[in-house]
Amino acid sequence: MNSTLLVSLLAEVMPRSPQNGYFGVLLYAFGLLLVLFLLINLDRRFREYIVRSLVRPFNFFADVRDRRILPNGQTTLLALICSGAFGISVATLVHGYAADPAAAPYFYTMFPRAVYDPIKGFLWDYAALLIATTAMSFIAIFFVALLLRLWAMFVRGRFYFADTYNVAAWSVLPIALLLAYDLILPRLDMDQPTAMLSLAVIGALFIWSYFRVLKGTGVLFDIYPTKIYGYGVLALALFAFLVFLFLQK
Repeated sequence: MNSTLLVSLLAEVMPRSPQNGYFGVLLYAFGLLLVLFLLINLDRRFREYIVRSLVRPFNFFADVRDRRILPNGQTTLLALICSGAFGISVATLVHGYAADPAAAPYFYTMFPRAVYDPIKGFLWDYAALLIATTAMSFIAIFFVALLLRLWAMFVRGRFYFADTYNVAAWSVLPIALLLAYDLILPRLDMDQPTAMLSLAVIGALFIWSYFRVLKGTGVLFDIYPTKIYGYGVLALALFAFLVFLFLQK
């Protein structure tokens, strides 16, 4: 193979969009997928819990309530995988649209100019964004577990942080499906169709995970389903309304 052919092949493989760091993100996503597949293939119980969690969530969360669940180490790995999957999607979208001058007005809509201007350089740093979004996603799972633990103080029964942590971590299992989308997202053009498709995919998985949190909470605390879903829908509607008001500013 001569040098001209080698250069031509590299030119075809290298990303042609301004979204540099594609191969690093690709390796990151493949690494998370590899860890997930190793957990599934090397531990039969983990594989069974994956299936039961998705197919029969009520029975699965009943096992969590009865403390028949995997070690916290594997649950933490699952939480990190889901956090990384969500972090890649968010970081890729933010980085891709931040590099587009036409998208600046939308960022100014979401953030005051005094906030957006200092962090503009950070939004162009793909690696820093990946680390930040992954970390914030994991902290969000931890925060949900902490809120559930505080709620447990007003519920009959003895509950530990490990119980609510298992509910929070396993509830967001559908987010791991984002890894498949993460493999192609950095190569897509950052235009309106990509934004709409990404919001639809992320939104659908988020809603699925949100209602799994409600189901897991209801099973753990033995709350009637209609009641927990009613409160959950009201809370989600209130949050959506507040976001809408914020974006209208």
